[in-house]
Amino acid sequence: MKRLMKDARSITIRIALSQSLVVITLFLVTLPAPAFGQTSARAKVPQRIKFTTGAISAQVSGQFTRLNPRVRYVIRAKKGDHIVVNVIPVTKGLTMAGIVASPSGQGDGGPGGIIMNADLTESGDYTIEVSQHTMGSNYSSGNFILEVVITPAWLKS
Repeated sequence: MKRLMKDARSITIRIALSQSLVVITLFLVTLPAPAFGQTSARAKVPQRIKFTTGAISAQVSGQFTRLNPRVRYVIRAKKGDHIVVNVIPVTKGLTMAGIVASPSGQGDGGPGGIIMNADLTESGDYTIEVSQHTMGSNYSSGNFILEVVITPAWLKS
C-alpha cells in the first residue's frame, strides 16, 4: 500500500510539472516578437561631436538606413551659448528633419535645414536626432551633413 501511495504521489507531481511546463510554454509563445528592424536594448550609442581647439563649428557626415532610421549625436554646450544646428541632405531629393533635446529632455526641432537657432538655457549634453522627413521623401537610406555652430556667450557681447 505504501508503495502504491508513493507511486501515486510521483505521478501527481509529474502531471503537475507537465502542466506547469505547458503553461510556461504557452506564455512564452504568446509574447510578441520584436518588429523587423527594431533596435535592441543595445541601441547604437550617439556619436559625440567635438570641436577642434578654438573652433566654434563642426560638421559630420551621416547616413540613415532602414535599420538605423534615426541617427543620434551628442554635443556639450553651456547655458548662454547660442547654437545653430543645420541638417544638409546630400542624397538628391532627400528631405530631412531633426530634434535637439536639452540635458533635461526638452526638445526643439523641425523639418530639415536649420532645425535649431537659439540661445541655450542649460549647460550639459544636448542630443541631436536626425531622420528623414517622411512628408517629403521616402528613401530606405540617405546621406546628410550635420553642421553645428556654437557661439560662446562671452563672444556674443
